[in-house]
Amino acid sequence: MAALITILLQISPICIGTLLLLKFLQLLKRKHDLKKAFKDFPGPKPHWLYGNTREISGDLDGLLRTTDCATTYNGVFPVWMGPLDAFLNMGHPSTVKHVLSGTDPKDESYALMRPWIGDGLLLSGGRKWDRNRRMLTPAFHMDILKHYVEIFNESAKVLLGKWRENPGCVETFHHMSLLTLDSMMKCLFGHHSNCQLETVRPAYIQCVYDVSDLIIKRIMNPLHHFGFLYSLSENGRKFQYACDTIHEHSNKLIEQRRQLLASEKAGSRNVDFLDILLTAKDSDGQGLTDKEIRDEVDTFMFAGHDSTASTLSWCLYNLALHPEYQDRCREEVEREWGDKTDLTWDDIQKVSFTFSCIKESQRLFPPVPNVSRCAEKDITLPDGRVIPKGMRMAVSSFALHRNPDVWDNPEEYDPSRFSEQNKKINAGSGSFIPFSMGPRNCIGQAFATTQLKVVIPTIIRNFRLTLDPTRPAEPEAMLILRSKNGLYLNITPL
Repeated sequence: MAALITILLQISPICIGTLLLLKFLQLLKRKHDLKKAFKDFPGPKPHWLYGNTREISGDLDGLLRTTDCATTYNGVFPVWMGPLDAFLNMGHPSTVKHVLSGTDPKDESYALMRPWIGDGLLLSGGRKWDRNRRMLTPAFHMDILKHYVEIFNESAKVLLGKWRENPGCVETFHHMSLLTLDSMMKCLFGHHSNCQLETVRPAYIQCVYDVSDLIIKRIMNPLHHFGFLYSLSENGRKFQYACDTIHEHSNKLIEQRRQLLASEKAGSRNVDFLDILLTAKDSDGQGLTDKEIRDEVDTFMFAGHDSTASTLSWCLYNLALHPEYQDRCREEVEREWGDKTDLTWDDIQKVSFTFSCIKESQRLFPPVPNVSRCAEKDITLPDGRVIPKGMRMAVSSFALHRNPDVWDNPEEYDPSRFSEQNKKINAGSGSFIPFSMGPRNCIGQAFATTQLKVVIPTIIRNFRLTLDPTRPAEPEAMLILRSKNGLYLNITPL
């Protein structure tokens, strides 16, 4: 036995070294291919070791440099992630529209999330993606969304109660994340988690929190991109535990709903997301497997709660930064809603100026600052340049939304850009993409927008928001746009 252990200890470093060498040779060949592909795509000069990672980073300075490069280099430029690997970055409508108009899949970096969200809409491709997208679309029909207004309103009232009991300075993103998790649990499963009250955070909710942070840490550590090495690390073990807990919880709720559908009387309650997944049929009359249903549930939890929390938080931040617009929103809500507290679908369509403020916040602080694709075939841009098959591509919505070729005074927060009288941006222009665009756009954008239209006006009518000058926000692009040091606001009940 001792001899066997000795042999294994000798072999392990050799195996790890061989894996690293093979990866290095693979990247060396890729560098040669990339330099050849980039001959028509000038960009900022990379450092011999760091590439462009220090200048095109995820902090605010890096985001603004990306915006400048998108203008300087005709909408598309290479970004080197080190000495051996690179991708093309886009930040102009003329290039973005061509890249996102197809059904090209996500690039391989997203695969690190596969142990959690499986092969759902975010990661699947080809016929499976097309089939499942068609089957899931009815889950976001307006008739379904109308019933969610009550749920969003109910979750918002829980937040109001918390803030009225404990006014003062709050870290907004944390509260918004709990609110969106609370809403999604109710909308997806009909499950009341009470996670906003935080007396004891349920294991499922804690694991959703943990797995999101662990994915970010894994992305930042190249050695952890090797599945075997990651599985041996402490974070790898935490990640596996979190995934197992999430999957177990999802499987349990799916089975409970399947039993309920078999026993309940049709029409006895409102149809929700999980009902649609369990009853959907494709053109051949085939439904989704239990694994496919779980993948879509987990994907929607991942893609939905933090991105909506980001939009909510940055919108509240902008309204605190611009009290004149905050007051106009409050006046609009008071005028249109009066003393009404039980909101309807029709009510939330009446606050048009407030919605313009939300969209202007999404422009300046897009919840998903980067969208990645991998070209399935050559893509010819309007100027004749060709993005070759297999190229990794990133669309910087942050740079796109601040491109001076499209937006006058792009750094200024101006909700009138999205007023009915001054609307110049249409969905197909490629200029404004808070939910991406094209066939692979966010299937849940109407769901998210409905929640935004409930929560933001509800908060504004109940609280005055001001900035905490001792804790300035610092935008940071991770999987979503966060604030590096938290997003703190002073809340005063009205």
